Amino acid sequence: MTILRYVIMGGSTLVFLFGVFVIAGVFVPQGLPRNYRIVLGAVISLYGIYRFVVAYYRKDRKRGEIS
Repeated sequence: MTILRYVIMGGSTLVFLFGVFVIAGVFVPQGLPRNYRIVLGAVISLYGIYRFVVAYYRKDRKRGEIS
């Protein structure tokens, strides 16, 4: 795997953890309703999982090669 792929996977892990913290109520304002907090955290977490899976299963593309 290339270094860029590791960076993307690490960043997507941080996004997932941020979503979990939003669901837990750590990184949200006090006046935000509970339902919005859960939906926002779930969307952020799912996006982090999606980016991780895409980066993990992406095949390396070689430039100039016809396949």
